[in-house]
Amino acid sequence: MAHVDLRIEDLILDHNNPRISHSEAQREALQKIVRDQKTKLVKLAESIVDRGLNPMDRLLVLRLNQKPQKFIALEGNRRIAVFKMLTNPAVMTGLEIPDAVQRAFERLSKRFKKSLIEPIPCYELASREQGRYWLNLRHNVGHEGAGIDGWKSLAKRRFEGKPPAVQVLELVTDRAGLTPTERAAITEKFPTTTLERFLENRSVRKQLGFDVKDGKLVTKLPADEVAKPLKKIVLDLATKKARVGMLMKTNDMLDYINTLGDAHKPDLSKARKVERTFDEIPTSEFTKIGNSNGRRKRDASDRKEVVQKGCPIRVTDNRIAEIYKELRTLKLDGAPNAIAVLLRVFLELSVDRFLETSGSGPSYSAPNGNTVHKKLEKKLTEVVDILVSNGVPERHFNNVKRDLSNQNSPMNVDLFHRYVHDRFATPTPVDLKAAWDHAQPLFEKIWP
Repeated sequence: MAHVDLRIEDLILDHNNPRISHSEAQREALQKIVRDQKTKLVKLAESIVDRGLNPMDRLLVLRLNQKPQKFIALEGNRRIAVFKMLTNPAVMTGLEIPDAVQRAFERLSKRFKKSLIEPIPCYELASREQGRYWLNLRHNVGHEGAGIDGWKSLAKRRFEGKPPAVQVLELVTDRAGLTPTERAAITEKFPTTTLERFLENRSVRKQLGFDVKDGKLVTKLPADEVAKPLKKIVLDLATKKARVGMLMKTNDMLDYINTLGDAHKPDLSKARKVERTFDEIPTSEFTKIGNSNGRRKRDASDRKEVVQKGCPIRVTDNRIAEIYKELRTLKLDGAPNAIAVLLRVFLELSVDRFLETSGSGPSYSAPNGNTVHKKLEKKLTEVVDILVSNGVPERHFNNVKRDLSNQNSPMNVDLFHRYVHDRFATPTPVDLKAAWDHAQPLFEKIWP
């Protein structure tokens, strides 16, 4: 191992972190950590903001063969998740995150100083296997999330190689279309040993259409036929509709399966010739069970353009209307820089137009007779004050007012300036969508 000092931007989350199931992307990994930790992340963030990093702790990292150079954290994923949300609260936009947790991070981000924790002391490993011994020693204590959080039973089982019960839980929680209420029912107190006993029974596996080979669950059934009974069984165990006493003997288990009903039993006649492990079933093959048309309800954060569909603003100035039209049509993944500059222009021209029509004006005459153009931040403040004086509730502009003073906010004026003048300031689709969402209530009042 070799000591290495890194910056926050050098570090990325581990897609195979035992604390969560496998993730395909960084945002998915962040979502799963937030879902798993919730208020524990706030405790950790408070500790870091108030006291810095624990001097006894170092991150274990693996170097990626890419440019710019990045390092996967085998140890320290909760800290990296906290860093991401403290340095850029906009990453929380679109995440499934409790309101209280998001507000706490937005508050803490104002006090967070990178200079107090960077450079971050790390140890670079030659391989993932090299870190297993140290990771196993590490995860055995916890202090409400502010210190080291010990692995619960599911995390330990994932680390040991994902036995069948964990494979079933991951399929159900990640791909069986659970509602937020159903997902919340599956906690760390889930009766894993009961599910393990159920899955170990060969007669049960035959009735459900799968088997175990070399420690992996395999099936010839299509995705939804596998998911139907497993989703029902997992939820029944989680909500105690099915208890350990009901599933002790083979006959009891088979009787329970017979009570599931046709809606939850697999159609074994749909079995295919090719056998696959559960992990080999593509996510796209699963439909969102419980959604009548088989499609996921579109989330507003999934939009491809910066302006939300159905945005009610009506721009009446010809030039500004042309800019607004381009903002509505340009794709975030193909033109983020153009959108960032256009959004900055649209904001200032809209504010100038409002001040002109209200009689305040975007400029003023100095005592020496020269015309002085007001700064954008001052103009925004004036627009909000005028709208509030006209009867619009002040809370309508909470995001805009916070953005003016918070350098980490996606609609911060200085950030917009950097998009135009700083060649190192790169806008991301997530930040741009968050910026529009924060500004839209203001645009709706400027262009009613």
